[in-house]
Amino acid sequence: MFGLPPEAGIGMSPDTSMVQLVGYLFAGLVGVIGGAIALGVLTLPAFFGVLWVSDKVAAALAAATGWFPFKLLVIMFRGLRRSLLRTSLTYLAIFVLTLVLCLIYAVLFLITFVTTEREANFKAIATHKTVLPSQMPPGYYEEFKRVTLEELPKRYAAANPGAPPLAIRDADIMSWSFVLGTTDKVNPRKDTLAFLFALEPNKVLTMMDGLDDLTGEEKDLLDEACKRMTANPRAVVISQSRLKGMNVQVGQTIKMASLNYPNLTFELEIIGTLPEGKYEGVGFMNKDYLIKQIDAFERDRAANPKGDKHPMAEKCINLIWVRLPNKPAFELLSELANDRAIFNKVPIKLETASSGIGSFLSAYADIFWGIKYLLVPAMIGIMSLVVANALSISVRERRTEMAVLKVLGFQPRHVLLLVLGEAILVGALGGGMSALLAWGLLGNFKFQIAFLGAFFVPFNALIYGPLLGMAVSFAGSLFPALSAKDVKVAEVFAKVA
Repeated sequence: MFGLPPEAGIGMSPDTSMVQLVGYLFAGLVGVIGGAIALGVLTLPAFFGVLWVSDKVAAALAAATGWFPFKLLVIMFRGLRRSLLRTSLTYLAIFVLTLVLCLIYAVLFLITFVTTEREANFKAIATHKTVLPSQMPPGYYEEFKRVTLEELPKRYAAANPGAPPLAIRDADIMSWSFVLGTTDKVNPRKDTLAFLFALEPNKVLTMMDGLDDLTGEEKDLLDEACKRMTANPRAVVISQSRLKGMNVQVGQTIKMASLNYPNLTFELEIIGTLPEGKYEGVGFMNKDYLIKQIDAFERDRAANPKGDKHPMAEKCINLIWVRLPNKPAFELLSELANDRAIFNKVPIKLETASSGIGSFLSAYADIFWGIKYLLVPAMIGIMSLVVANALSISVRERRTEMAVLKVLGFQPRHVLLLVLGEAILVGALGGGMSALLAWGLLGNFKFQIAFLGAFFVPFNALIYGPLLGMAVSFAGSLFPALSAKDVKVAEVFAKVA
C-alpha cells in the first residue's frame, strides 16, 4: 500500500529484494547478539557484586534465624562464586537470550500496537484503490481537504442530530509524496541514496507519528527547521544516520537526481537533522518544491522538447492522512472518498491507519511468523542446552561435595533444590539485569524507523525477563539436578579412596 521503495530493492525483482532483506535481518541479528555479549561481559562485575551482597545478606539471616532455607541459600551463593567460569558462561547465555528476546518483543509489540485500531482520535489514510504503490493526482489532495472540512461536518450533523459538531482542522490533514534520489546518477549506491517524504512542513509536529515525546529543546529545534522549510522550499531535514551514511553535513547543498521521478533534479539545502532516533534513514522536504519541479519539466525544452507533462504529474500524491475524532466520522468520510462523482479520475479508498499499516506489513508476515515461532523457540532451546551443559559439568565436578552434604544429613530433595536453586538464581539475575538494560537503553534511544512509532521495550518485560531466565535455567538444570540427587555416597568415596 505505502509503496516505500527500499534502497536495496532498486532495479531488483521482489524475490531478490526479499532475499536481501532477510540477509539484512540476519546480519542485524548477528550484530545484536554480538552487542549483547559485549554488554553481558561489561555487566559481569555488577552480577558478581549482587551475588556477593546477596550472600552476605543470606548469611546474616541464617545466623540470626537459624532457618534452614537461608542456610541453603548461602550454600547456593557460595557455590556460584566458586565456579566463576561456568557461572559467568551461564549468566552470559541467559543475558544474551533475554536481551535479544526483549528487542524482538519490542518489534512485535510495536507492530501489534500500530496495527490495532483505536476507537477515538485515530488516523485514516486515503490511497489509490487499485494501484500499488498508491499514486493519486495532486488535485485530489485539495479536493479531499474540501470534502473533509466542508462536506463531512454537514453529513455528520445530519446523521447525528444533537451531537457536538465535528472539530476537524486543516492541520489534521496532510499528504505524503515519496521521493527517492541519488547524489550520483551515473552510479547510484547506498551511500548516495536519500529517501524523502515530500510534505507540508508546518504539519510535521501535528501529524507525524512518534514526535509526541520530544523534549522541549528537540521540539523547538524541529519547529524552527519546519518554519525554515516553509520559507525556503529547497530546505530539507534528514536523519542523522542518513547524513552520516551519505557523508554530508548540515549546511551543505546537494544536487539529487530522483530515481522515481525521471528527469527531475533537486538542489537541496540541508538545514538540520531530525531528532535522534526519529524517522531513521529518511528525511523531510517541502512538497511545494516537488510540485514546482514537476511543473518546470513541462517548460524545460532541453529535457522535454515536446512540452509534454511529466509522467508523474498526475501521480505524485502517494498518501493522504487525516485525523478523525471517532469511527462514525471515518465511515462517513469513507463513503465520500468512494463517491466517483467527487473523485472521478482514479478510484480511492479510505482505511484506518492501523489497517493500512497492517496491509503494508503483510508483505513481511512470513518473516515475522518465522521470528515468532521458529527463531525465538530455537534460541530458547539452544540457551537451555548451554545451561544444561554448564550445570552437567559442574555437577560432575562436585559429586564429592554432594556426597559430603548427604553424609552431613542433606536429603536427596535438598541436593535437588540446591542445583535447581543455583541455576534459577543465575537465571533470575541474568534475565532481570538484561531486561532492565534493554528497557532503559531502548527507551532512551527512542529509535524509530520511517513512519512506524518509536521502538520501546514494554514495562512488563521487567517481569517477563526474570521469569524467562528462571524458566530457561529450570529447563536446563532439571536433568543435572536429578543426576546430582541420585549421587551414591559409597560409590563416590570408593573412587576417592
